[in-house]
Amino acid sequence: MTATQTATRTTRARRLAAFLSVLVVLSWFTANPASAHSASNTPASNYVSRVLTITPAAAPFRAKVIEAGNRLEIRWRSGPELAIADYDGFPYLRVGPDGVFENRQSAATYINADRRSKTRIPAIKPDGPPEWRKVSSRAQVRFHYHPIHYMGSMPPPQVQRARGEFHKVQDWTLNIVQSAKTFTSAGDLRWVPGPSPAVPLVGTFLVGGCFATTVVLLARRRDLRRALPALAIGLVTLVIVDSVHLFGIAFSVRSGSGFARAFTIGWISMGAWVLALMSVWAFLRKRFDALYVSVFAAGIITLVGGLSDVAVLSASAVPFAFPIWLARASIALTLGLGLGVVVAGVFLTGAIAPTATEPIRDAGADGLVGD
Repeated sequence: MTATQTATRTTRARRLAAFLSVLVVLSWFTANPASAHSASNTPASNYVSRVLTITPAAAPFRAKVIEAGNRLEIRWRSGPELAIADYDGFPYLRVGPDGVFENRQSAATYINADRRSKTRIPAIKPDGPPEWRKVSSRAQVRFHYHPIHYMGSMPPPQVQRARGEFHKVQDWTLNIVQSAKTFTSAGDLRWVPGPSPAVPLVGTFLVGGCFATTVVLLARRRDLRRALPALAIGLVTLVIVDSVHLFGIAFSVRSGSGFARAFTIGWISMGAWVLALMSVWAFLRKRFDALYVSVFAAGIITLVGGLSDVAVLSASAVPFAFPIWLARASIALTLGLGLGVVVAGVFLTGAIAPTATEPIRDAGADGLVGD
């Protein structure tokens, strides 16, 4: 077997290995839904909840649906503390200038502890004396008031019949008492059709195709090193865009540390960022073997930061700290640029199989390597 044939087979093997490694990573993460970014266990959806009225007027509090329908926020403004009963009418919350107190003997304390009501309810006596525990020093409370979001596993019948139309799913109310006066916060939960994902998906393929084509054309112009700066720019841009996406999700929850939450939900992405930036550093030193690492890192970012959240492109309710259009743009760009880096990187791996008779810098008849 000649040196040229050996080099050709080595090139093909390396290309195949790089491509298969990406497929394995993508398949593994696709089988694991927990890998998707999620800060509050609130998926992007078309369910939109809102507060419509508070009666009587001039209420001593503000009510607001937050985190894309994940929780209801009640903010005390003036007067004595507010009292909120649970679903059965027993004492549940007290909110006022001294902070927030919850009744450990109320079933709602456990029912409202998470989005899906999966917290076990211990042995309690809701009709007995309340057991108050201070949970916050702030004059506001945020809790999973379940009537504001849809709890079913399947869409309601009217939505299933016409997903492209607006539907009222349910009305909801919450009574809040101050002294002897009762205020009612009322709202509704609607199905709001989201935008078409066609435009961002077209942009995704355009970005990916243009980037990959640019890198390949640069590599075919007799000096493979000309392609490395473009690949480095693509990787840096990919990391920046994915970081905007991740921190937008992490800071969408209005409590706790957004940075700590970003690490908790995005440690996989952050690991890929490190690998991507290491590849950039290697490219600046003209090291072609970093192509393998760059393909691997770009594949992870593409899946976790793009493919796992692709539903956002067609959703009307998105848990995101910044404008929704920025969430959609970051996902589309992550998908396009990530795929472009993967395709370009897999192609260029064929150029890093030097032999004694085939210097890496020269291009032959195939435009990549030769005498």
